[in-house]
Amino acid sequence: MMHQRFQGQSAPDEPAMATALDRFESALDAIASVSDFARAGHLPRLFNATLRLLAMPGGAARIHGHATRFDQAGVFAGSDWDHPERLQPELSRGSLTGSSDAIAVEALSRLRMLAIAEGVHDHPDMDADAARKFLERSLVFNLDLMLPDHSEAARAGGGQRDAVRHLLAFELDRLGGNSVVEALVAEADRILEQRPIDVAPVRQLLAHVERLLERDDLPDSEAVERGRVLLAASRGPTELSADPIDDYVAAFQSLSGADQTEELVALGDSMNATGLVCRAHGALLRYLAESGNERQLALAMGLDNVGADSLDAFEDLSRALIREAVWPETAQCIEGLSNLLDRGMLFFPPVPHALWRLTRFEPLPEVSEHLREEFGHDQPPSGRSLLLAGVISVLGLPLGVSQGNNPTCQSARAISLWAQCDPGFLLELITWAARDNEIDLHFEGDLIRSSELTEGLIEDFHTELDTVSLLLVPHLDKIYWEMGRRIAGRGEDGHRWINPEFHGWWVHRGFATTIDYATGAVIDFAGFVRRFHAAYHPYYNDGGELIYPQPAGIVATDPFGQFIGWHAIAIQRVALDPAGKMRVYFFNPNNEGRQDWGHGIVTSTRGNGEIPGESSLPFEHFCARLYVFHYNERDLGDPQAVPDHILGEIADVVRESWAAEKAWHEVVSS
Repeated sequence: MMHQRFQGQSAPDEPAMATALDRFESALDAIASVSDFARAGHLPRLFNATLRLLAMPGGAARIHGHATRFDQAGVFAGSDWDHPERLQPELSRGSLTGSSDAIAVEALSRLRMLAIAEGVHDHPDMDADAARKFLERSLVFNLDLMLPDHSEAARAGGGQRDAVRHLLAFELDRLGGNSVVEALVAEADRILEQRPIDVAPVRQLLAHVERLLERDDLPDSEAVERGRVLLAASRGPTELSADPIDDYVAAFQSLSGADQTEELVALGDSMNATGLVCRAHGALLRYLAESGNERQLALAMGLDNVGADSLDAFEDLSRALIREAVWPETAQCIEGLSNLLDRGMLFFPPVPHALWRLTRFEPLPEVSEHLREEFGHDQPPSGRSLLLAGVISVLGLPLGVSQGNNPTCQSARAISLWAQCDPGFLLELITWAARDNEIDLHFEGDLIRSSELTEGLIEDFHTELDTVSLLLVPHLDKIYWEMGRRIAGRGEDGHRWINPEFHGWWVHRGFATTIDYATGAVIDFAGFVRRFHAAYHPYYNDGGELIYPQPAGIVATDPFGQFIGWHAIAIQRVALDPAGKMRVYFFNPNNEGRQDWGHGIVTSTRGNGEIPGESSLPFEHFCARLYVFHYNERDLGDPQAVPDHILGEIADVVRESWAAEKAWHEVVSS
């Protein structure tokens, strides 16, 4: 059975849909029947009914059925939307991400525009071709709004995102078009470059691409061809693997030795090139684990030299992992297994023993049932297989961990850091959570058990997560909250004590913040920035490199530089990019590294030396959004060596953005 999140929109609840439609029609009738003066008082009711319908699968189609009435009823009278010919597609994003009323009126305008584009509604100032071009261009600018958004801005913005997603998906299905395909494929590629563990959003994009390619006679283009490549990677990159999966292994067995090698290389290359794995790949790897030789396994997983050596040294374990974890339904974990071997993870002494234990381990029945329900699988695979597949993915793709739509960046960051720095400990936690339904961590000498806690940051737990996060985050969230409770009243930022205890011994004990905990004022910003340079910038710390990634806190801002909130990230490394500019490379646990933080501070995920999964910023830009970091006091360079003009430039950006309304207390730093 396909993963639930790959299946598209669910069937609407017909009674609820009928009620919502009645309210919408009644509100529209009221708008049409009142005077111009009284209309404004009736619009909120229409907008509320619009959003209620849009939030339901199929609701956009119901509203669209009334789109020819909007102009005559006066829905847009007196507003910018009353003149569709003046609307600019690049400005539509402000409405789609704005207030609930702005989203509603933008939705009604777009559905009217769609009616014009389809020739079912005539407008004196807008023809069908212009309306179609507007919507296509607007979809390109707002393509990311069709995906689940895990950024801090979206989380703080309320619950209208599903309504916008349903609206844009409806437009996309009705419009088609080469320009939309180009945008969809480009977005899929940008996501895949970050190598997330959960590729459900990409498969959703590709489903749209497939529908458009099937329905429209699109001319060949680079985007269309790339779309076909990604679809093939997802469904089967070779002629043989694209056939029904039941026949695939038998068909492979009938090939000559040379043709088998060609098939295996094609599967491995496709996975490495795209980050997508097809179901047939899972079936074949299971067969090879039983009957194939080591070389065939290495080719099928696209291993590099380190990976091949890992497979040679741990062949029995690798085969056992495949037999237990890899099924057609869990085939995506092959990429994690390939990366796990290529990273040499099995040479970490605790890892092989812990993985052997998990191959024979049976989770609690309620854990297994929860995993099967969440991922839409019946037997096979078992709960153990689903858990092990998730473990493999996290160990292989530690920068692909995501917090999802949960305010749990600290827990997601911890899982990623453990997978990189302390994988044995991570595997221990996973075993405890799956076997005992609890984990425990120490804080300042005291043992904290998650089973004894009830409070945390999570109010409504969103489960669009990888398996390990789904299992661990509820426990970690309670423990993190309890650590915060225990340091309340100390009068300083609690991350000073929590981060080393929560994450691990390798977190530096030196701690710096530029926010006064009691007042929220900016304090000693120059000294803060000097210390960060002296700790992390190779030109000011005698060329020292980061040994272990370090937790840090950034100020999340919107594209206008306005404050949103505090956000946990991990500094992975600091290095020169290919253009010779010093950059900070970091892990963002919301798993969307491409963000516009205002004032020209736009994070990069490719083209500047990033490892897949990393985000990066020029060093000075990163400083302008940093507010907390840890450092090694023994390896600190000379803070006074940092030129004053650099400090002034960074301070100016901060004063104009997130700290514009904060008190600012500068002191003389030693």
